[in-house]
Order: sequence, then structure tokens, then C-alpha cells
Amino acid sequence: MLRMMVVTLVVVVLAGLRIPAVQAEDKQVLFLSKSQAFEHGPVARAEGRPSLCDVVLGKLVQEIGGTFHSTKDASLINAEELDKYDLVVLYTQGDLTQPSVDGAAPMGANGVAELIEWVENGGGLVGFHAAADTFRVGEAPHAFITLLGAEFLTHGAQFKGTIQVVDPKHPTMANVPDGWTLNEEWYLFRRFDKDTMHVLALLEPGAERAKQEAYNIPAYPIIWCSKQGKGRVYYSALGHREDVWTNPQFQQTVIDAMEWAMGKGRTRAQPNFDKVVPTAKPEEEAAAGSRAK
Repeated sequence: MLRMMVVTLVVVVLAGLRIPAVQAEDKQVLFLSKSQAFEHGPVARAEGRPSLCDVVLGKLVQEIGGTFHSTKDASLINAEELDKYDLVVLYTQGDLTQPSVDGAAPMGANGVAELIEWVENGGGLVGFHAAADTFRVGEAPHAFITLLGAEFLTHGAQFKGTIQVVDPKHPTMANVPDGWTLNEEWYLFRRFDKDTMHVLALLEPGAERAKQEAYNIPAYPIIWCSKQGKGRVYYSALGHREDVWTNPQFQQTVIDAMEWAMGKGRTRAQPNFDKVVPTAKPEEEAAAGSRAK
């Protein structure tokens, strides 16, 4: 706990370039960045200094009038601790109940179950990038994967991909331009929970289909959300690269996601996977359309 508090104070100092107006309701945000086997650059802490994500998220939480708490201690994911927070943000990796490369305490045996119960009772959950590479264990989907919505499968070389917004009216998509092109490490997924997933945006690989066979597939979900009981869940596969986290456009989408997960705006999370996710590549759809004429 002491370590978490120290990092929280440092982040507030480093991020205090723009001080928000005092708001009536102070939202409490917990950021967990524990990594079991591989620690991504944006969440690495060098010589005890806050990570890039600590600094960026700390600043953004300040801007929406909240209090930011950052930790790598997964044992804090328990019913008593979770009751203190309005939102949990995850940039995690691996089996959080096991020893990790960052040396932080592991999650307790009931951690995932208590996180799910907290969300179902109205908590907000936001996951970025490697959150989908968390609890990727066993033959069947882990309960955490079911909560998040899908499981990381693999990725290829980084490239400039195009984000296609499929629900522009959703509050989290207000600042995501349709056709937004970013250089990223684009995750591929399996075990999509079609029964709960509300797809917000797709990745269109475009010309990369001819360069990397793994991406020679139809456009697929890259940002989505769901309603779990009384709570809201949001996931974005973005965030591998440091320059994504420093991108003002991306930072605004993070604000929108956090505010939505904490209850701002319409829920708008009806399952829509089969309605918006294509089953054919663009050229295949074009050929089919020509044959139908």
C-alpha cells in the first residue's frame, strides 16, 4: 500500500501541468499494471520512477476531477479494496496469481471472482492492450476473459492500421475519427464473447493483408464494450507504443472511456457482433456484390 501511495503522489506532481476545477464528486480510480512474464514499455517503472502510463493516466484522471492510484500489487484486487474505487483501469499481462517479472504481490485466489462481483454491482472496468493477454490459461476461456470480452491470440509486425468506427453515436467514440490511422502492434483475438460484446470499432488491415498472412482476414473488433450487471466494461487493443499514449487524440479517447465506464452518458451496450463484424474481406464483398447484379 505504501508503494502505491508513493507512486500516486509522484504522478500527481509530475502530471500537474493543468489543474482541473474542483468537482462535487471525487471519483477514485485504481490503475493496475502488474505483468507476470512480459512488461510492456509504457507500464515499466525505471529506478522507481512512475511509468509513462502512470503519468499520462494520472494527468487525465486529474482533468476529469478524480483521484488516481497506481499500483502493481495485484493483491489489492479484493472485495474490501475494490469497494474504495469507482473505476479500475488495467494494463496487465499473464496469470496475475503467479510471481511476476515486476516483483509485485500476486492476486489472491478469489481476486477475479471479487472483481467480477464488483463490476456486476456497478463498478467500471477499462482495459488496454495487454489486458487481453491476462489469464490466458487453460483450454476454456478464463472467467476474466469472459468479463473482458475476448482473448489475445497473437500479433505480427507493427504497421499502420485503420480504425473503422461502427457505432459513432456511442459516448466513447465521440473523439475517434472514422478512418483513424495509427502505427501500432495490432493484436489478433480469439474467444470473442458475442453474447455480450458491443463492438465499437474494427481494425481494417488494408494493404497489410498482402504483407502479413496473419492479417489476411476481414476487419475485426479492436475496441468494444459491454454491460455486466450494473457495471460497464470497455476494452481497447491500443496502447503498445509509447507514442500512442502521448498522442492527444488517443488521450481524449481514454478520458471518454473512463467517464463512460463510471456511468456518464447512455450505456448503449447491446450485443451487436453479428450485425457489424464482416465475414469477408472488402475485395470478397465487392466480388459478391458484382455477382449479385
